[in-house]
Amino acid sequence: MAADMLLDGNVKVSWVPTIASIAAPTAVELTAGVSLESRLTPDGLDISFDTTMIDNSALGSSYNTEAVGRSKVSISLKYKAQAVGSTDPVATALVYQAVGYLVVRRGTPATTAFAASQKVEVYPAQVGRPNPDAVAPNAIQTVTVKMGSTGDPRGWDNPAAIA
Repeated sequence: MAADMLLDGNVKVSWVPTIASIAAPTAVELTAGVSLESRLTPDGLDISFDTTMIDNSALGSSYNTEAVGRSKVSISLKYKAQAVGSTDPVATALVYQAVGYLVVRRGTPATTAFAASQKVEVYPAQVGRPNPDAVAPNAIQTVTVKMGSTGDPRGWDNPAAIA
């Protein structure tokens, strides 16, 4: 029986400003990005896909039928804010309207450098406005940032191979 993929400590997330080919990003391009995984909360990476269904029912049928239509990716990150006066590389990288690529590698220790032949998800995206999360007792300040998709991604079901 195959082992389950464990994610604790095994997810690397980077914001990368430039990638020449999302089908085959290079380790150099990915290393030039800003690592986010140490600042994201444990539930701070939320990538989901939605597929619109197209009604293709027929008058002569007693059932409604559908065909698969367009897909949409939704991306949301939640990171731990740094203390006032500190330099926050995540906040500096994820500025409002910045355009780049969110890169996710799953199943390999986050401390392992990007290397050729590893599989990564690549999401072309634009950063939305940072939103400080609600204040709560005994909690740190977190910030949620949504990202808009700017192109076809290389997601979970069609990852890119690092060149």
